[in-house]
Amino acid sequence: MKHYLNKCFIPCLLMFCSTGLAQETKHIDEVVVIASRTVNKPDGYITNLKGMNIVKGKPAASILSFLPNISFEEGKFKINGLSVSEIYVDGVKLSDISELYKIPGERIDKVEVKYLAGAENNAALSGGSIIITLRRPENGAFYGSIMGNSEWFRSCGFGNEDVGLLFNARYKNLSLYDNMDFGHKKIKETAEQWQAEQDIQSLMSNSLVSSSVNFRNRISLTQEFKSRVQIGGSYLYTSSNPSPTTKTFANNEWTSISEVANIHLHEGTIKFSMPLNKRGSSIEVTTDYLNRHSNNNSLYYIEEENTNNITEQNQLNLWKFKADILYPCNRSLVFKFGTSAQLLSSQYSPSGNNINNRFNTSTKTTKTSGVTPIVYTVAQGKISKFRYSAGLNWQLNHIGFSDLTSNIHEHNNQWSFNPIIQIMMPFGKRKEHSLMLNYKRTMSDIPYSAISSAITWKDAYNYSVGNANLKAPSSDMLMVGLSMFRNKVTLTAIYAYSHNRIYWQTFNDEINSNILYTKPINISGQSYWGMGAEYMEAPTKWWNFKFSGRVEITPENLQIGTAFYNKTRFKEYFSFNNNFEFTNGWGGMLNASIEPKYQTLERTYHTVYSVNGRIYKSFLNDNLQFAIDFTPLANRRKLDRQIGTSKITYQNTSSTQYVGLSITWNFSKGKKVKVNSVDGIQEYHQTKDNWE
Repeated sequence: MKHYLNKCFIPCLLMFCSTGLAQETKHIDEVVVIASRTVNKPDGYITNLKGMNIVKGKPAASILSFLPNISFEEGKFKINGLSVSEIYVDGVKLSDISELYKIPGERIDKVEVKYLAGAENNAALSGGSIIITLRRPENGAFYGSIMGNSEWFRSCGFGNEDVGLLFNARYKNLSLYDNMDFGHKKIKETAEQWQAEQDIQSLMSNSLVSSSVNFRNRISLTQEFKSRVQIGGSYLYTSSNPSPTTKTFANNEWTSISEVANIHLHEGTIKFSMPLNKRGSSIEVTTDYLNRHSNNNSLYYIEEENTNNITEQNQLNLWKFKADILYPCNRSLVFKFGTSAQLLSSQYSPSGNNINNRFNTSTKTTKTSGVTPIVYTVAQGKISKFRYSAGLNWQLNHIGFSDLTSNIHEHNNQWSFNPIIQIMMPFGKRKEHSLMLNYKRTMSDIPYSAISSAITWKDAYNYSVGNANLKAPSSDMLMVGLSMFRNKVTLTAIYAYSHNRIYWQTFNDEINSNILYTKPINISGQSYWGMGAEYMEAPTKWWNFKFSGRVEITPENLQIGTAFYNKTRFKEYFSFNNNFEFTNGWGGMLNASIEPKYQTLERTYHTVYSVNGRIYKSFLNDNLQFAIDFTPLANRRKLDRQIGTSKITYQNTSSTQYVGLSITWNFSKGKKVKVNSVDGIQEYHQTKDNWE
C-alpha cells in the first residue's frame, strides 16, 4: 500500500552525524546523550533544535535535510536512503509533505528520527519515521502562523499561488490543532521521445498543460481529564480538480488527451488512552476511517476528431482498528504489545464511448477487497553497554479481486513473521563513537492500486495498466553503521535480499506497435549491497554544511520475458547542503545534489542534478519574514528503455529555473502550555511507474 522498497534498488543507509550537536558526553538511564542537544537511541536519535541557526528563516521542510541521515530525493524525504514511512507534527500524521512548508522552522522544539519502522507498525513501513515537536505556545491561549507564496517558472510564468494557516491552542484541558491550506497549481511541460531500431528512428514531441485548485484542512480536538485519561478526534478533508491536457505530434499527426478530475478525501479518527497503573502502564485504542473518491472524465482526439470518451469512478474505503499496551517492567526493560486490523474495499467503474481502437481504455468494472491483521510485541532496554530494541509481528495479507463485468473472482493470501532487532553500543573514553546494528524483515501491504485494471495514459504514446496477479513484496535487510569523533564522520553498510519486488516492464501495444505500455510484475529474489558516508562541519559561526554520498550495488541474475540480465549495476547519489546566518536578520541556504547515470534491467536513467537555494530577511523580532527561493541550475531526467531490438528514449525538456517569493507572519498569545492532538493512522498510496 505504501512505501515499497524502491522499484529499482535498495539504497544503502547513512548513520547520523553532526558537529554542531557535539559538545560533551553523558549517561542518562537507558540512553546515551551525545552533546546537550542529541540523544542517541537504539532505533535512532532525538535532537533539540531550539536556538540552532539551521531553523532560522526556513520552513520545516527545508530544515529536515540538514539533520543527520535525512535527505530529500525525487520529491520524497528519505532516512538513510529509504523513503520515510511517516511524518508527525505534534502527534498529527501528515498526509503529504506540503504541510511542512507551512510550518516555520523557528516553531520547532525537537525532532525525533527513527531509522526503521518498529514491529508495532505495519511490516510494509521499512523507512522509519520523523516526529516533529513544535515549541510550546505561551501559557493561556494560542500560537500560529500565516504564510502566502507565489512562484515564477521559466517554463510557464507565474503559478503555484498558495495561502496557509497553522493554529495551535488550548483552553484548560482542551487542545486544538488546525492546519489549513488553499492554493492554485499550474504546470506547463514539454518532452520528447525517440524510438530507434536499426537505421529507422521516429520522433515524438509532447506538451502538458495542467491547472488545479487545491484545498486541505485537518482539525484535531483532544480532551484530557484529571485521571490522565485522554479522548480525542480529528478530521481531514482534501480536494483537488486537476485538468491536464497533453498534445503529441508523431507520425505526421496530432493527438491529444484532455482530462478533468475531481478528487476528494475524508479521514476521521477517534483515539482513547488511559493509564493502567502507577508504574507507567497504559493502553491506547484508535479507530480510523478513510474514504477517497475520484471522478475522471477524459476526451481523446486525433487531429480535431474525438475518437474516445471515458468516465471513470474510483472509490476507496479503508477501516483500521488498533490497540496498544505499554508495560514497563523496570528501569532497564519496557514491553509494548498490541494488535491491529485494516480492512480494504475499492471499486473501479469505467463507462465510455470508444469510436475507434487508437486509444486503449478500460472497460471492466472491478472490485478489490482485503484484510490485514497484525499482532506484535516489542522489548526495549539495556544490557551492560548495549542499548537494544527487539520486536516481532505476525501479519496476514488477504487480497480479493473481482472482475464484475466477466464475473471472475480471485483471491490470494500471504502471511509472515517479521522480526526487527536494533542495537546501539557507545564506546571510547568519552563515548564519542557508537556502533549500530539493525536487522528487519518487511512485507508490503496489498498493492491494490497496481492490481486495478484501470489504464492510465501518460501521453498519447505511453500508458500503464495494472496486474491482478501481483503479490505483496517482502525483503530482509541487515545494516551496520559506525559513527566516529562525536558524530562528525560516519560510515555505513547494508545487505538486503528482496522477494517479489514489483517492477514495471515495458511492452509494445498489441494493436499499434508505436504505442508503449508498462505493466507491474513480480521479480524473484534479488540481492543488494550498499555503502555510505556522511560528514558535517561548522567552519565558522555563520556557515555550516553537510556532505553525504552513497553507492548501491545490484547484482542482476534473472530473466524477464526473453531477455536475460546478468550484470552488476551501480547507483550513486551525492549531496552538499549549506546553511548561512548573517547579522540583522539576513540568512540563506544553498544546496546541490547529483545522481549520476545508472542502469537497472531494461532501463537506463541518465544523470540528474540540481542547485537550489533561499535568501531570507526577518523583521519585528522574527515575526515577519520575507524569503526568495530559487533554482538557477538543474537537469531533468532522460530515460532509455530497451524492448527487443528497439531503444526508446524519453526526455523531459522543460526548463527547471524558477523563483519563489514567500511572506510569513508568526503570532502568539498566552502562557506556556502543551498542545495534544489526534492523528489519522491511514493514507492513500499508489504503486505506479517511475519516470523520474
